[in-house]
Amino acid sequence: MNAAALRGLVISALAGKTDALERVYSPRDWPTSEDMYPAILVQTPFDVKNSLGRNAPQFTTVTTVRITGRLQELDDLDQDNGAVKAEEALEQLREQIERAVINSYDLTRQIQQFLQLRSTIDISAAGEGHTAQLLMDLDIEYYQGPEEFYPIEADPLQGIDVTLIEPDGTPEVGVTIDLPQ
Repeated sequence: MNAAALRGLVISALAGKTDALERVYSPRDWPTSEDMYPAILVQTPFDVKNSLGRNAPQFTTVTTVRITGRLQELDDLDQDNGAVKAEEALEQLREQIERAVINSYDLTRQIQQFLQLRSTIDISAAGEGHTAQLLMDLDIEYYQGPEEFYPIEADPLQGIDVTLIEPDGTPEVGVTIDLPQ
């Protein structure tokens, strides 16, 4: 497991399980447009490894998965309610994201815990409608052991020469072992 694999598991958990349907993107350019909404963007901006000891490379790793949900709501013809609709839609999207990720068997069986979930909502009336964004950070803890890291690169062993030291008067004994390539 690493940050990229974790990101992939989160994307799989979200696809088709929220109002964004299959519009779950990662990696991609972050600018989005109203024809894409609602949309979810997933990235892993932070990765912290805490060593479990000095010998083998073993870590308790916490990766922050950032989920950005974006949508747009327009005012009704007879009401100025776009901001209310946007906030309610984002709250619903937040709930759907939490449920989809936390209830993902494929994800939860490979991690130790969801260490922390944080989310913020922002709504702007700067455009034609009310553009709303949910920013959710999930700190996910998992184990990384020696199997996660590439072996140390070294020159291949070509052969071994062994010389045994015997008491004086004993013929010198030597052994040469050539290893197959």
